Amino acid sequence: MAAPMRKSVEFFFDVLSPYSWIGFEQICRYKNKWNMDLKFKPFFLGGIMHHSENTPPAMNPHKARYGVKDLHRLRNYYKIPMNEPADFVDVMFVKGSLSAQRLLTAISMDLNNEAVEDVSRQLWLRVWSKVK
Repeated sequence: MAAPMRKSVEFFFDVLSPYSWIGFEQICRYKNKWNMDLKFKPFFLGGIMHHSENTPPAMNPHKARYGVKDLHRLRNYYKIPMNEPADFVDVMFVKGSLSAQRLLTAISMDLNNEAVEDVSRQLWLRVWSKVK
């Protein structure tokens, strides 16, 4: 029996998205077991939300309440050190992620994929794991 073909997977993400972080950690944990070449693709979620005239889930009270509980469950299940930023509105809507995503894009163009993985994880930790 022949070995399974190696898959090529592109992972698009924004470091402000906690769901992206959960997906990122899972795909990184299993990339070898799943026999895949993983290519990280940082993008600016805020721009997509704006141009699609979509509102962030945190702006909808029902989605926000559910999201808090959902992320708490996922954080515990996947053992990711995730905490809501103490200055949530400032982090999400004032500072945003444009600079971080530009940095990651530049790294992805000039360095190897491993550097993008390492820097992305550090950015997520800085946004989502600060002690309140």
